[in-house]
Amino acid sequence: MRNMLRCRRGSAAFATVVALVPLIGMMALGGEAGSWYVTKQRAQGAADAAAYAGALRLACNNAPQPGVTCNNTQTVDYRGKQVAAQNSFCNSGDTSYPGATCATSLPQGVSKLVQIASLTSWNGTAGTFVQATVSQQQPAYLAQVLGLSTVNIVATAVASVDSLAKPPCVLALKDAVTFQGSPTVSSPTCGISSDSSASNAIGFVGNSGIQVNAPSYTVGGCSQTGGTQCTGVLTYQQPIPDPLSALQTAIGALKTTDFPNGSCSGSTATSYELGACYNAGNPSFPSSLSGTYYFMGNVVLNGGAPISGTATLIFFGGGTLRITGNPQIQLTAMKSPAGPPTLSSATKSLMTDLLIYDDQAYSKQGVNISGNSGSYFNGTVYVPNTPVTYGGNSSSSAPTTGCYQVIAYAVNFSGNTKLDNSKCKSDSAATPNVQTVRLVQ
Repeated sequence: MRNMLRCRRGSAAFATVVALVPLIGMMALGGEAGSWYVTKQRAQGAADAAAYAGALRLACNNAPQPGVTCNNTQTVDYRGKQVAAQNSFCNSGDTSYPGATCATSLPQGVSKLVQIASLTSWNGTAGTFVQATVSQQQPAYLAQVLGLSTVNIVATAVASVDSLAKPPCVLALKDAVTFQGSPTVSSPTCGISSDSSASNAIGFVGNSGIQVNAPSYTVGGCSQTGGTQCTGVLTYQQPIPDPLSALQTAIGALKTTDFPNGSCSGSTATSYELGACYNAGNPSFPSSLSGTYYFMGNVVLNGGAPISGTATLIFFGGGTLRITGNPQIQLTAMKSPAGPPTLSSATKSLMTDLLIYDDQAYSKQGVNISGNSGSYFNGTVYVPNTPVTYGGNSSSSAPTTGCYQVIAYAVNFSGNTKLDNSKCKSDSAATPNVQTVRLVQ
């Protein structure tokens, strides 16, 4: 017996077992905490997706982009919770969202909660935000030794809806914006943009003294032959939608039978307001224009008598405008252009401040919108299907605040040009813009 009591065999094993008890407990507790971490990551992913989806819906609701399809039939709250449901997080009994992967019943003691909120400020900054909070409450098991009976795992995400501070007043829809020679383009209130993805989507060719003081954007890159013209150009940005794409569709569908008189054979251009007809061929122009003019034939303005007035010129059905000889043209767009009853009120609202619409098909020659040093084009020039060479608004007599903007297939500046879309905004005319949605938390 004495020898047995003095024996030390197995004492190390006993000590090891005693030490392993808390070690195994800590490992098990760590495993439980690891499951919390996995749940937290899944909840954060659901919150991020829900906030982003809600912000996309809010952007569409606040200022839908023309040409972009928006589904406004559901609320911001619905869209956020729908996406959260597609990531397996639903409020109790709320599992009917399309694509939902939520379980119809949860284990005892487990509950999930999804909250979506639209905010007008976040983190002290005013703006447009959507906040998504996703949480899961579940029982604690081994963590009960730490005094925890339940664990509430919460994830929050915030998405911001932003617009360009200075929306562009020049938008090239397909090809580049280029500057040839030594034009100076002054546009302190608006930017220059190109949806081209080419390396020279905004290109400065020729004189290294070309100056552009506008904030500019392009999907592609910027090229220059000298100087630092590309310094102020933001490259590889997202495309900017065509704000007048619906107008192109509506006017492209016009037919002669849409006009009350069916045709107009007169030799002098007559406005829709006066003659209720379109002008075919190449009519002569009065020295002062007033009204909305529809042309189905080709029209040439040359270096003859000056042309001025307040008018909207619409070339459709294959008709186009050609300007030669640098005539003096001083035109301001109609605020409320008229048109056939087949044009809806929504289409006519897009025509606010529209100066020239030309749907000519693509050609290398394109359309020339320019005049002499006394010319100006105060309104939106919209030529969606072919390049435009633009060189106007350099006259000191041009209105200092106007709606000088160009939206075309491609734009080439060939002379000094002053651009300003302040009047477009105040008149509620369509202007190129894009809203960006990004996660800020």
